[in-house]
Amino acid sequence: MKPNQPFRSRGGLALLVVFGLLAVGTIMTGVFYYRNTVRRYRAEMAQNLSAIADLKVGELVQWRKERLGDGQQFFRNPVFSGLVRRAFDQPPDEAAQHDLRGWLERVGLNSLYYQIALVDPQGTTRLTMPANRQAVSAIIAQRIPEVLRSGQVTFQDFYRYETGQSAQLGIQLGILVPIFEGSDTNRPLGVLVLAIDPARYLYPFIQRWPVVSRTAETLLVRKEGNEAVFLNELRFQRDTALNLRAPLDRVALPAVQAALGRVGGMEGIDYRNEPVLAALRGIPDSPWALVARIDIAEVDAPLQVQRWQIGLLIGALLLGALAGIGLIWRQQRVRFYREGAAAGEQDRRMATVVRDSYDAITIQDFAGRITAWNRGAELLYGYSQAEALSMNIGQLTTPDKLAEQQAFTRRLVAGETIIAFETQRVSKDRQVHDVWLTVKKLVDEAGQPIGIASTERDITARNRMTAELRSLNADLEQRVRDRTVKLEELNQELEAFCYSTSHDLRAPLRHVQGYVDMLAREAGSHFSDKGRHYMQTISDASREMGVLIDDLLAFSRMGRAEMCQTRVNLGDLLHATQRDLEPVTRGRNIVWKILPVPEVQADPAMLKLVLANLLGNAVKFTRPRDPAVIEIGCLTNEECRMKNAEDGESPDSAFSIPNLTFFVRDNGVGFDPQYGHKLFGIFQRLHRKNEFEGTGIGLANVRRIIARHGGRTWAEGAVDKGAAFYFTLPASN
Repeated sequence: MKPNQPFRSRGGLALLVVFGLLAVGTIMTGVFYYRNTVRRYRAEMAQNLSAIADLKVGELVQWRKERLGDGQQFFRNPVFSGLVRRAFDQPPDEAAQHDLRGWLERVGLNSLYYQIALVDPQGTTRLTMPANRQAVSAIIAQRIPEVLRSGQVTFQDFYRYETGQSAQLGIQLGILVPIFEGSDTNRPLGVLVLAIDPARYLYPFIQRWPVVSRTAETLLVRKEGNEAVFLNELRFQRDTALNLRAPLDRVALPAVQAALGRVGGMEGIDYRNEPVLAALRGIPDSPWALVARIDIAEVDAPLQVQRWQIGLLIGALLLGALAGIGLIWRQQRVRFYREGAAAGEQDRRMATVVRDSYDAITIQDFAGRITAWNRGAELLYGYSQAEALSMNIGQLTTPDKLAEQQAFTRRLVAGETIIAFETQRVSKDRQVHDVWLTVKKLVDEAGQPIGIASTERDITARNRMTAELRSLNADLEQRVRDRTVKLEELNQELEAFCYSTSHDLRAPLRHVQGYVDMLAREAGSHFSDKGRHYMQTISDASREMGVLIDDLLAFSRMGRAEMCQTRVNLGDLLHATQRDLEPVTRGRNIVWKILPVPEVQADPAMLKLVLANLLGNAVKFTRPRDPAVIEIGCLTNEECRMKNAEDGESPDSAFSIPNLTFFVRDNGVGFDPQYGHKLFGIFQRLHRKNEFEGTGIGLANVRRIIARHGGRTWAEGAVDKGAAFYFTLPASN
C-alpha cells in the first residue's frame, strides 16, 4: 500500500461519518419539530374542546334551572291549588277544570313538554294536556308518594315511557310539582307532571357543534352501579340512549372517566374503539357528566401536509449534504494529487537547495560511514563527494572528540533527542574547525532508525571574535571599576570638605551674632534709626547664614548617612507630615487631597524629609491662593505610559513595575518651565527672596534622597498655573 492510501481511506471514512451524523441530526431535528408541532396543535384543540364543553355545561345548567322554574310557578300557588282542589271534588267543578286547562295550555305552549298531567295522590292521572295523551308513566306514578313526602319540586332524570301504546315514545325527563291545599303539606292534592321530550331540544342541543367537524360530538353519561350509561343518541351509533352501557373498568373510555368524576382533558378510546381527544365535565346539581370529543385522526389531519413538507425538506437537506460531501471528497482528491505533484517538485527543489547549500550537510549510518555529501561539505572540509563517500566520519573528528562522536551516536540510537551541539572537525589540510552541529535521526517507512543527518556550520571565526569581545569587555569593566573608585573618593572628599567648611563657619558666625546682640543691648539706644537698621540687617543676615549652614550640613550628612530600608506605609507618613505643618497652615484655607497610596520600600526618616520639603514648598508657594489646593497621590500604570508618551519617551521607561510614581500638585504661583531643570540644583531659586523665603537646599536634598533609593525626580509647571513634583520609588514586596 502506498503511504498516501491510509490517508485517503481515513478521509473517505471521515466524510461518511460526517454524512451519517448529519443525516441522523437532520432526521432527529425534523422528528422533534413535527412531534412538537403535533403536541402544540393538540394542546390548542384541547383548549377549544374545553371551551365548547364549558359552554355546553353552562347552557345545560341554565336549561335545568329554567325547567325547574317552570315548576316553581305552580308550587304553593294558592290560586292553582284551589283550582286543583275544586277540580278533584266530587262532583268535579267544571269551571275549575276549565280554568285548570287554561293554565296548563299556557305552559304547553312551550314545545319542550311532551305532556302536562295532574296526578292524584294515588297515582291516577286526572287531567292531561294534550287531551289525547295517555296516563303518565308507571315510573312517574311510583314516585308520587315520594314527591309528596319531600314537599319540593323534583327533577325526574331520564326514564323510558312504558305505559300502554306510548311505550314506543322512548326517552323522557320530568318536572314533578307537589300540590298541597294551601300551605299545609299534610293535605296533598296531587302532583303536576311536566313530561319533557329530550328529542325536541335537549338532544339536538347536545349534538350541535359550533364549527364544522366530521367526527366531533358531545356525550351525556351518568353512573349506574358498575356501569356508565349513555343518556343521549350518538352520532355514529343508533338507539343508544339508556341502552349503550360501558363497564367502569374500561378506563381508556372518556365516558367512563367522566362517569367516575374526572374533570379535564384526556386522550383515550371512544365507544367505536377510535383514538379520541376529549374534554370531561360534570354537570352541577345533577348526576350527569358531559364529554366533548373529537377523533385524533381529524385533529392531526391538517398536519399531514406539514408532515410531507418536513419529509421533503429533510430529503432535500440530505441530498444537498450528500452532494456537498461528494464535492468536498472530489476537491480533496484533486488537492491530494496536486499536493503530491507539488511535493515532488518541492522535493526536487529541496534536493537542489541541500546540494548547493553553503552549510555542510552530510548523512552517515550508525557505523559512521558517510552516505551523502553536499557542496558545502566540499568547501568546508576540502574533500570531494567521491572521496567523502569512501570515508568514515571519524576521519573528520579530532582525536579528543572521537569519544563524544561515538557517545552521541549511541544516544541517538537509544532514542534520546539531541538537537544541536558544538564540536570540532578536521579538514583535508589538517586545520581544526569549530563546528556547530545540528543533527537528526533518520528512520525508514517502518519507523526504524537508519542513519544520522547533520548540518555543520563553521563557527571558528565567530568563536575567535567572541573570545576577543570577552577580553575587551573584561578590560572595559576593570576601567569602569577603577574610575568608579576614583569618583567615589572625589565625592567623599567633596562631602568632607563641605561638612568641614560648614562646621568651621559656624564658630565665627556665632561670634558675629553674639557681638551684634551685645552691641544692641549695650548701645542700641544711642544709635540712630539708620544705625539700628544696620544692626538689624547684620543680625538677619547672620541668622540666614546659620540656616544656610545647617542646610548644607544636612545636605552633606544625607550623602553619608546609612540607609535602613523597610516597608513604609506612605499614607501614614503623609498624614504625619501634614500634622507637622499645622503651625504654618493654621488660619489658612487649604484643601488637602491625599489619595490612597501603596506601601513602598524606603528609609522612613529620609522619606519623611522628602515629604516635608515637597509639602512645605506646596504650602509656601500657595500663600497667594484662597483656597489653596494641594493634591498628593500615585499615578496608575496607564497614566505613567501616557506621561511618558507626552515626554517623547518609551511608554514603559522609568515607570516599569515594581517602580511607583508619586506626585505632589498645587495651584500655587508655579514656575517658568524653561528653568525647570534648575529646581533640584543646590542654591537654585526661581523666586525672589522678598517673595518667598528659602535657601535653595530643600529640593537638592529631595533629589539626593530619591536617587539613593534608585528613583528619579522631575517637575512640571507654568507661571501662575501651579506646579507638580514627581518622584519614583520601588514598590514594597
